[in-house]
Amino acid sequence: MITRVLSEDPQAQNKSFNSKNDMITILGTNQPPSTPRLVVWFSCGAASACALKLVAHRDPIAVYCDTSKNENADNARFRRDVEKWTGIQITSISNPKYSTIEEVFAAKKYMSGIAGAPCTVAMKKIPRFAFQKPDDIHIFGYTMDEKKRIAKFEEDNHDLHLEWPLVQAGMVKNDCYTMLINAGIILPHKYLQGFDNNNCDGCVKATSPHYWNLVRKYTPDVFTHRCIQSRQLGVKLVRLKGVRIFLDELPPNEKEVVKENLSCGPQCSFDDPA
Repeated sequence: MITRVLSEDPQAQNKSFNSKNDMITILGTNQPPSTPRLVVWFSCGAASACALKLVAHRDPIAVYCDTSKNENADNARFRRDVEKWTGIQITSISNPKYSTIEEVFAAKKYMSGIAGAPCTVAMKKIPRFAFQKPDDIHIFGYTMDEKKRIAKFEEDNHDLHLEWPLVQAGMVKNDCYTMLINAGIILPHKYLQGFDNNNCDGCVKATSPHYWNLVRKYTPDVFTHRCIQSRQLGVKLVRLKGVRIFLDELPPNEKEVVKENLSCGPQCSFDDPA
């Protein structure tokens, strides 16, 4: 095995080590090791907000992968409230190649499938990969009722150092809502409109007729845009009575609920409907 030593000192690259002490001096290993960063990935959801609060005393870095152009405008207010509540400033990062999820769909000519949606990779994973360091400790807003997702994420990301403060606190999603309300923080508007998740308006992972008719009700412009783009790309976003249909074929009064997890977290994949 050949080990290559990288250094800011160009002369050190070709230096022969006369002793172990010479090597230690050049490598800088005689310096105390740095403390790993504690990184909380804030999503504008209730759970990630509560996870940040639980570890706020440990001086974490809070990071938000910016999808604000596709989110409810109230999310900006919620971020400010969470910053004030926790005392932690939230840093926004983004992929310079895309500013909206529609741009991702157009570029990839793909909206969603059994492996999930390309917007998660382009606008969340890629910025996260660029920001993170190998020794970071990562915290995501997963709760006690998401142990299956946690196990899957740990299996797929064995190289990451992970902590689950919400699980350690025994908290489920409803506990997060209660914690925020008790702190005097108004829940994000999408929760109040009847959505289970506070992700982008018109999430293309969704197949539930009930979900899409809520989108039609509260964000009709988004609904229309999803109809047009899904037709252009040949994507049948809705599952009505077990059959895939185009979004513009959905009856406006249809209330069938397809149980599915639309959390837009560190990985994006469809869960089997209950």
